[in-house]
Amino acid sequence: MIKINAHWYSNDEVKEALEKKGYVILTLEVSTEPRDYLLYETYALKNSEEPNVLNLLKTVALKEFQRKPQLL
Repeated sequence: MIKINAHWYSNDEVKEALEKKGYVILTLEVSTEPRDYLLYETYALKNSEEPNVLNLLKTVALKEFQRKPQLL
């Protein structure tokens, strides 16, 4: 679940919305040790970008969809 503009959205809803905006959604395993629990990160990539912290699904969703109030 991701909170955007005071509303909660499921990961599937966010994935669909980003795909409509032209992003490719990619889920990769990021476990560091073979004996660790499997850890996955989901990235939203555009224009052949490489997966990194700035391309995480939540980061991109907040950047694309969060509206900030105007300054007075």
